[in-house]
Amino acid sequence: MKLLVCDDDISTIDVIQSQLDCRELGISTILRAYNGKMAMEIIDREHPDLILCDIDMPLSTGIEVLKYVYEKDSDVEFSFLTCYETFEYAQIAIQYGVTSYLTKPFDLEEVKVCIQKMVANVQKKRLSASAKPQSQYDSLMSSIFRQASYGILGTSRDIVEAGLRSNGIEFSADSLWKIVFTCSDMTDAIRKTWNKDLLLFTLSRLHDEALLDYVGSAHTVVNSDDRFVWCFCFVNGAPEDDILKERCEKLISFAKQHISLNPVVLISEPFPFYETGNIIPKLYEEIRRIRYFSGKIFFRNQKIEYDENPIRLSENQILWYLKKRDEAGYTEYIRDRIENLNNTEDLDRFRKELVNIFVTHFRDNGMSSNIIFMDPKIILLDEKALTGKKALMEYAEGLFRIQQAKLREAVDSEDIIARARKYIDENYRENIDRNNVAAVTFVTPNYLSKLFKNSMNMNLREYINQLRVEEAKRLLLSTSMSVSEIASYVGYYNISYFSTVFHKLVGVSPFDWRNKKGDISDEVD
Repeated sequence: MKLLVCDDDISTIDVIQSQLDCRELGISTILRAYNGKMAMEIIDREHPDLILCDIDMPLSTGIEVLKYVYEKDSDVEFSFLTCYETFEYAQIAIQYGVTSYLTKPFDLEEVKVCIQKMVANVQKKRLSASAKPQSQYDSLMSSIFRQASYGILGTSRDIVEAGLRSNGIEFSADSLWKIVFTCSDMTDAIRKTWNKDLLLFTLSRLHDEALLDYVGSAHTVVNSDDRFVWCFCFVNGAPEDDILKERCEKLISFAKQHISLNPVVLISEPFPFYETGNIIPKLYEEIRRIRYFSGKIFFRNQKIEYDENPIRLSENQILWYLKKRDEAGYTEYIRDRIENLNNTEDLDRFRKELVNIFVTHFRDNGMSSNIIFMDPKIILLDEKALTGKKALMEYAEGLFRIQQAKLREAVDSEDIIARARKYIDENYRENIDRNNVAAVTFVTPNYLSKLFKNSMNMNLREYINQLRVEEAKRLLLSTSMSVSEIASYVGYYNISYFSTVFHKLVGVSPFDWRNKKGDISDEVD
C-alpha cells in the first residue's frame, strides 16, 4: 500500500519515514507532500491508499485536502496529525469519517497503531468488494449448519427440507454427511499471545481448507469457553474413513505447527442431514470425555478406549495456595497428582492444566502472564517438562516460585505508580515507551497506562516529555551545549520534534528560552 504523509514540517515526515517499519505495516511506498496543493497533485497522480495529513499548511489546508479526497468518492483512509485540538476540527474529522485524529507532539507508537488501523480498514473494504459472493455463501451456509446443530431446523425430515428450500439451499434433507468434530486446548496458543478472536477465525478456515479443500469458513461451526474451542465441520457425501483420517492428520499437523493447537478429533458415522440436531449433542458428550487426548483421531462407530477419569487439577485449590503463598501445600498437592500420571500424554495434559491456572491467576490480577512464561528459566523448564515426572515437578515448582517473586515485586515494593515513576526518572533520556515501563512494573501496558493516567492526570508520554523539557531548560541556561546536542542528550533525536514539544510545554522555543537567559522562567514555570 502507498502512504502519503503531508506536513510542511519536513522533519516530521523524516521521523515517520525513518522510524516506522514499513514492511511490518504493509506499506510499500511512502509519498511526501509539503503543502496541500502538492498533496492533491500526488493524490491524482499516485492514488495513495492511506493519507496522514497536517491541518495548518500553506497553499491548501489539511481540511481542504480531506474535502478534496471526499469529493472524489475515494476509498482512501485519512488521518490527521496536527497541533490543533479544537472542537471544530475534530467535528469535521468525524463528519468526513477520518480514521484517527492525532495531536503533536506525537508518540510514534500511536502513529503506528493509527496506520495499522487504516491498513486494516482498506483490507476490509477490498475483501468486502472482491469476495462478496463468497462472503454471502459462507454466511448462508454457516447459518444453516448452526441452525441445524442447535436443533432450530428441527429433526423432522419434511420440516428440515422445507427450511432448506426456503433458504435456497441446494442439498436435500436426505443428503448424507459426516461431521469432523475437534476440541482444542487454547492454553498454549493464548500464552503465546494469540488474539482469541483471530485464533477462532483462523481455526474455522483451517478446518474448511484441510478437510474440504475450500478457502473460507462456510462448513465449520465454532464454539469456545475460556480454555477449549470446539469446531464441527460438515463434510458432504460421507467420504471413506481413511480419506477423512488422512485429512484430519493434515489438520492436526498444520494446527500444531502454525497456531499452537493440538486438537483431538472425533469423526461421526454417516447420517442424513435432517438428523443433525440429534447427532451433535451425542458428539459433544463423547468429545468432552476424550478432550485431553490431544493429537488423537477417534471414530464414533468404533469402540473408544479412554480413561473415564483423566487427571484433573483443582483450580480453586491451586489458586488458594498461590494467594496464601503456601509453597509447602502447593508442592505436596502437585507431587501427589504427578505420581498418578502414567505416560507422556498424561504429563502434557497436566502441564496444560497447570499453565491455564497460572494464566487465569495473572489475568485476574491485572498482570501479564508473559513475565512468567517468557522468563528464560521457565522456558528451559518448560522444554524439559514432558521428559518425565521429575522434570514436570521442577517445572511446577519453578512456576510457583517465580510467580511469588513477581507478585512480591508488584505488591511489596512502593506501588506500581511509584515504581513506574522511579524507572522513568532514571531512564527518561533513553528511548523508552510504555512497554518498557510495564515490563519493570509487572503489569500489562494497557493496565499501566490507565492506572498512570488516573493517578497522575497525564499519560506516560506526557510525563516523559515533561522530565526531558525540564532537564533541557536547565541545560540551556547552565551550559554552552548546542540546542541539537541538548535535544539528543535528553532523549530527542530530531531537533524539530524537540522544538515542537518544548514550545508546547514552555510557550517559547528552546532558542528563545536560551536567548532570554531565563527572564521568562517565572512566567512559564
